[in-house]
Amino acid sequence: MNTAKIYTRCQDRMLGLADDLSAEQLSTPVPALPAWTVQQTYAHLVGLCSDVVAERFVPPADDTVTARQVAERAHLDIAGLCAAWREDTPALLRVFATQTRARYSLPAVDVWHHENDVRGALGMEAQTQDADELAAFNLGAMSRAWSPELPGVRVLATDTGQEWTFGERADLEWSATAFELVRATTGRRSAAQVRAMDWSGDPSAVLDRLSAFPFPEADLRV
Repeated sequence: MNTAKIYTRCQDRMLGLADDLSAEQLSTPVPALPAWTVQQTYAHLVGLCSDVVAERFVPPADDTVTARQVAERAHLDIAGLCAAWREDTPALLRVFATQTRARYSLPAVDVWHHENDVRGALGMEAQTQDADELAAFNLGAMSRAWSPELPGVRVLATDTGQEWTFGERADLEWSATAFELVRATTGRRSAAQVRAMDWSGDPSAVLDRLSAFPFPEADLRV
């Protein structure tokens, strides 16, 4: 995955979006996230960038870390958040260039999802660019970690032709666009939404293993 490319593309779009957001939009809750507003989502992204650069933690961040990131920036307005984000980004790109462990790609995964989380909260359409690379990263990792005790799943991205096999057998087949697969496997689709996707059989036995995060209670549009 081209971590730097994905990160900077998402950041550029989010910085551009921030310039046009009203106070009401900035205070809009983001359903995909833990009671954050749009502005607090920006605060988390700024904090994540700063923390990785300062080596305060190695990704991924837990809930305690992300809560601290938001709280520490509660005094900043959106312009201040964006300025701090721009300032720290060159150093983060140097981290991407020098750290080869997959976990250092997680900030790019994070910003890609949060861009769509914000867009969904604001009633905007999804941003699907780079979904193929996110799918390769995320579903590839899931396929390698799949328990042999579970039914096997053949996964197909209908728009890109990418395929993954979870387990040694293809007891089930799961088809969706790369974007939907990535969102589903990172807690951005409810269990009902995942179940309603294109399956060759009943996914009940594997449903709770298909997402790295808990399923949201309510359906998410983006």
